[in-house]
Amino acid sequence: MVIAFTAILGLLIGSFLTVVVDRVPRRASVVAPGSACGGCGLELGPIDLVPVVSWLALRGKCRRCRAPIGVEPLVLELTTAGLFTVLAIKFPRLWELGAFCVLAGGLVALSWIDLKTKRLPREIIYVTAAIGVPLLCVAALVRHEPKRMLTMLIGAALALAFMGVVYLVSRGGMGDGDVRLSPLLGAYLGWLNPGFVAVGLFLGFVLGAVVGLALMAVGRAGRKTAVPFGPFLAMGALISIWIGQSLIDRILHR
Repeated sequence: MVIAFTAILGLLIGSFLTVVVDRVPRRASVVAPGSACGGCGLELGPIDLVPVVSWLALRGKCRRCRAPIGVEPLVLELTTAGLFTVLAIKFPRLWELGAFCVLAGGLVALSWIDLKTKRLPREIIYVTAAIGVPLLCVAALVRHEPKRMLTMLIGAALALAFMGVVYLVSRGGMGDGDVRLSPLLGAYLGWLNPGFVAVGLFLGFVLGAVVGLALMAVGRAGRKTAVPFGPFLAMGALISIWIGQSLIDRILHR
């Protein structure tokens, strides 16, 4: 029941994220005005905003002018719902699940924006932290494990220190948005286990390197082409959250 509810919530949050990824880069309000068709200006009503169902029923087009809506809403809604479902399986406790769902929603929005604009808006990072970190603290207290709040701070400090060094060494090769994102990821990973910070960052760099080399191999990027790194940091962190402990166990028991 909890998994099903979380999946539905993910669809709804994903639908809201379509507004976030469109408006935040433009510094527009995500609250008003209401959503409307970019072609004819038709204000979207409840029938147009049912996650996935509306897109499929309208075949990805505006109800009035038939202008293409694009696949963005479908991708964001399904991705968010999928992540929420996986997290519901991983975290059966309510406060933990809420905290990590906040992180997942923030990372989906940040990754999408970074891929499109090569920017990681600080507003989304700060809002995600402002909501998620207090939830992590409550979760630690509910578990009677206040030490998790200390490991959370340690994780944030480790991630920030490492990414800060990389930023300085890269001399502009890495954006400051990636550095700004790192303590948020470090806090979450540190809450689980400070060792997860190293796993998450390592996976992020490996994924980024593999994709960068692949793009160079097919001629889609050159050695100096800027490749958004935020999505790889996000993927590394999410993978570490899911299987970080098993990876550490394998390394330590080889």
